[in-house]
Amino acid sequence: MARAPDGLTGQAVGKPERIAPVVERPAVKPLRAPQIRRMPRVVGTTVQFLKDVRAELNRVAWPDRRTVIASSLVVVFVLVVTALYLTAWDYLWAKLFEVILKP
Repeated sequence: MARAPDGLTGQAVGKPERIAPVVERPAVKPLRAPQIRRMPRVVGTTVQFLKDVRAELNRVAWPDRRTVIASSLVVVFVLVVTALYLTAWDYLWAKLFEVILKP
């Protein structure tokens, strides 16, 4: 660190003096009492949500009875075919392992 010339005080020569910035802190806010009556807001929010759900369901284009029955039959058919397929593979693998692991 370089010394200041005779008669001068402060920081070293050639370096500007650093001034700490003044930071103003916000005033401390007093603590608020906790909200005791929170239940009416929850009830109101729930009621509004249910109203919105009902309004949205009124806008849905529901299928007619014939379409629901046809779709249900397709689902049941696919489930039965898949169950039979998996049953066949299970039976095949069980017999195969029975032959391999037989003492």
